[in-house]
Amino acid sequence: MAESRGPAPAGPPSRSRLGRWLERERVFRILPLIPVQALVLALLFVPMVLTVYISLLRWRITRGFWTEAPWGGVSNFLDALTDEGFFDAVGRTFLFAGGAVVLELALGFGLALLTYQSFRGRRFYFTVFLIPMMIIPVVVGYDFSMLLIDTGPLNAVLSALTGLDVRVRWLSEYRAAQVAVILADVWQWTSLTFLIFVSGLAALPRDPIKAARVMGATRWQVFRHVELPLLKPVIVIAVVIRTMEALKIFDMPMLLTQGGPGNATETISIYLWRNAWIFNKISYAAASSLILLVVFTVLIYLSIWLLRRERRQLEAETAR
Repeated sequence: MAESRGPAPAGPPSRSRLGRWLERERVFRILPLIPVQALVLALLFVPMVLTVYISLLRWRITRGFWTEAPWGGVSNFLDALTDEGFFDAVGRTFLFAGGAVVLELALGFGLALLTYQSFRGRRFYFTVFLIPMMIIPVVVGYDFSMLLIDTGPLNAVLSALTGLDVRVRWLSEYRAAQVAVILADVWQWTSLTFLIFVSGLAALPRDPIKAARVMGATRWQVFRHVELPLLKPVIVIAVVIRTMEALKIFDMPMLLTQGGPGNATETISIYLWRNAWIFNKISYAAASSLILLVVFTVLIYLSIWLLRRERRQLEAETAR
């Protein structure tokens, strides 16, 4: 008679514990993301460490490799914080961002109010309004440089409207060049704010609006006291997104005026580019960029805090 065999020996306890750990839903969701997150952190961490290290040197490209550069300590940071040109460039950048963002928000919101409801030809207008955002900046810069030359179409239209020989030097006068850069940016990026506001209007809850109309509220009262408060988070999102992008403006002033005339359209991005690649002050540019990183980080933190506050207020009002 054959001998009875007992149960097969269990596998190593550590292996079974590992298997149970991997079978957890939370672990299974996170595990595939670990290689991607490690790659992203490496791509961010290595350049950041190099930037910090180079900012502490006295390195110019014309003086050999960066490993041979002398130690400078915090002297580059002090130079940036005492450099009038640096603060002038920062001020011009905020001026451009403020002017462009205000116009883009106003125009985008107005166009969204006109087109978010269904009507004949709505898709056509949507397409037309979104086209500028899809055009590459090089094309926009070239087109506006042709429109804004002394003998260009814009001056011709102004001459026809006023009956005078208008010859505004849009690209060679100090204030006119600043206005030209803002107009070009507004023309291209109003489409983005329009898209954000249309999405926000389409997602508004209908019950409060219907209730206000039943109670006899006019269209203006519905908009002011019901729709506009509900749109506050969307407006904040549009402001944050466009402000962060506008503060990085480089392509439009570079394409239209190369930062001129003089330094009229020299934003902080152009300022850093010139110091790094024209004047070969790599360490100074690295230190300046780190200062800006701190400033922009604070702005982003305040923006996120504002978004969270608006969301909490909206949730509280909805709960009532």
